Amino acid sequence: MKVANINAQRKVEYMEEFKGSNTFSEWRDGVYKVYSYGYHFPMYAYKDGKWYRNIDKYSVSTSRHQSQLCPTVVEFVDLDTDEMIKL
Repeated sequence: MKVANINAQRKVEYMEEFKGSNTFSEWRDGVYKVYSYGYHFPMYAYKDGKWYRNIDKYSVSTSRHQSQLCPTVVEFVDLDTDEMIKL
């Protein structure tokens, strides 16, 4: 079942898997990741009690996804796209 991106932020907060409009999340190997348009651009990840965010820019629509789905946490570890994929 798809969820509107504006409502998917709550799913991210609770680290629940979802499918949105050109966004999705999944748990794999103990890491929760949130993607925009595919596995090539992970936006956020949660691993070992820390939130990570992708600091790279990709497109206007991906920037909108990053704003809509951003978890409300106090501190992020900032990584680039390649580092996020390897996480």
